[in-house]
Amino acid sequence: MTADQDTDGKTASRAAPGRPRDSRIDAAIIAATRELIVQTGYSALSLSAIAAHAGTTTAAIYRRWSGKVHLVHEAVLSEDAAFAANGAGDIREDIRALVEAMRSMFDRPEVRVALPGLIADTVADPELHKLMIARLAGNLTAFESRFGQRRRDDELPLLAEVVAGTAIFRILVRPDAVLDDAWVEAMTELITERWPVAAG
Repeated sequence: MTADQDTDGKTASRAAPGRPRDSRIDAAIIAATRELIVQTGYSALSLSAIAAHAGTTTAAIYRRWSGKVHLVHEAVLSEDAAFAANGAGDIREDIRALVEAMRSMFDRPEVRVALPGLIADTVADPELHKLMIARLAGNLTAFESRFGQRRRDDELPLLAEVVAGTAIFRILVRPDAVLDDAWVEAMTELITERWPVAAG
């Protein structure tokens, strides 16, 4: 097997420094990953299948991602759902926006399918673990400081633990349970009741 062949668990050869990446290939690989993971499940997903579905090669995948875990992490935990406070000073509305962002991140078919295996593999990879923490934390450090809930020297804000942790637990324990508007409202009420604060 050559360095460019599909190893699915070993590092393959990388592109020469300075070689430009084709964003169309990136997008095709991400889309193929999301589609196939729903069809095959996380464990059975292979880079060779993703490459074939995307119309590219496993070597092209390895030039972009270190392996399956890294690729799936980027494909399913989309940064498009990142939380951003609206800046209006309404804590309750900001918390609701946070809950909605977490729902957008986790309540998609590819996330539900990938999550159990992806969490296990991510925890075992220090680099990806830090990336996941950073993605979940977002800009919550500044947001939490507005109402005195920031914990010193803690990478993951308490709000992210509460909301993301609840969503993840619900998906893992009850795969058929929905993260619907009622869940968003209940989480918002739970958090604002626990931390009743005035805006400002």
